Amino acid sequence: MIRRVMFYLNKDKPSIYEIVSRSAALCAERGIQPCFFSEDAQQLRLFAPQALEGSIIMDAPKSGKVDVVLVFGGDGTVLRALDLYVDQEIPVLGVNLGRMGFLLETPPEELGHALDLLCKGKFEIERRMMLRVEGVCAGKQICAYASNDVSISRGLSQRMIAMDAYVGQTLVDHYIADGLVLASPTGSTAYSLSCGGPIVAPDVQCFVLSPICPHSLQSRPIVLSPTERVRLRISMKEMREGMLLSVDGQAICEMRNHEEVCVYRSPHDAMLIRFNKDRNYFSLLREKLAQWSL
Repeated sequence: MIRRVMFYLNKDKPSIYEIVSRSAALCAERGIQPCFFSEDAQQLRLFAPQALEGSIIMDAPKSGKVDVVLVFGGDGTVLRALDLYVDQEIPVLGVNLGRMGFLLETPPEELGHALDLLCKGKFEIERRMMLRVEGVCAGKQICAYASNDVSISRGLSQRMIAMDAYVGQTLVDHYIADGLVLASPTGSTAYSLSCGGPIVAPDVQCFVLSPICPHSLQSRPIVLSPTERVRLRISMKEMREGMLLSVDGQAICEMRNHEEVCVYRSPHDAMLIRFNKDRNYFSLLREKLAQWSL
């Protein structure tokens, strides 16, 4: 039974507050209580006060208190929501306000119908493998979840960097490149694809390790078992500044020489709400990548 839904907003999208107002009203009509982040409350009071009527304000969605997270934005907004709250194991329904919409299920004009299907239980949960990254960055311990990928790159420097990739305790390769990307199946159509990596169907459990512009004809993308722990280590001969650790395209910090991170399969899967049982990943892929190339 769907009782409460949490609104996760990309506030930079045009007409976001108008859409939120309509969406909150659609929820209320169906006996679903809207919930909003406390950090959004001030802007909502200014631009969409009616959306707050009968709503709950909380710091973050919690399992048992929120049944669904409604994400209003594009694929990047969904990625951020998953990365932050996947450990709560709350299903996510994406409302597409973006351009690509690989991960989003419904346009805003069809949200009422989507809520009806939710209330009737006519939906499925698609589980997507995610990554967990831990390690030392700029002398500090870091840990984060990634829906798409974890990358280490040369940042603003014009010079390539040297890196070692290990699977367990075994050295896979020593890379001279602009960096490395370790992607999930979901992330295989993102940065990894631009680096020449393969497209992986979302139900295939694996990692894809792809060098970024390698200075070697032998350096090629590698598909790895999801049971492995992959270590990425910077191994420069001299000190270098500006090398970036990024998670799902968001810079986390600048790394120092000889620092490393470990990436492994997250204990929590992304949970995406799907309505169309006939949804075909490869048809969607062909459609979206054709749009991308325009």
